[in-house]
Amino acid sequence: MSLRPAYPETVPGQGFVFVHAPTHSYFQAHTMSNLWNKVSAFANANSIVITNDEFDDNVCRNTPNIVCTEGIRGLGDMVHVVLNQIAKIVDAVAGTNMQGCGGCRDRQNALNNL
Repeated sequence: MSLRPAYPETVPGQGFVFVHAPTHSYFQAHTMSNLWNKVSAFANANSIVITNDEFDDNVCRNTPNIVCTEGIRGLGDMVHVVLNQIAKIVDAVAGTNMQGCGGCRDRQNALNNL
């Protein structure tokens, strides 16, 4: 499994950071939701697919002083593991972007915090 921020509601230092290496694009925000919105808008504008797992892993690798974990944190992660595989198939067949769903991230975090 990829790395995930252990405390996504706790702002580390100057905020969360995402770096898209192929385009040398740098994004920073004080909340994970705001960062996701910036990265998602960039990805949509440039026809780039960024999954939730890729997003979390990138944030963990590029944000100084962030605490990240590897593995399942709760019910939300268990549901994500199962449904992400289904979403990957649907995306490939239908040309959608269910894997990069921002609402999915919010529900996943909510289920993890139960």
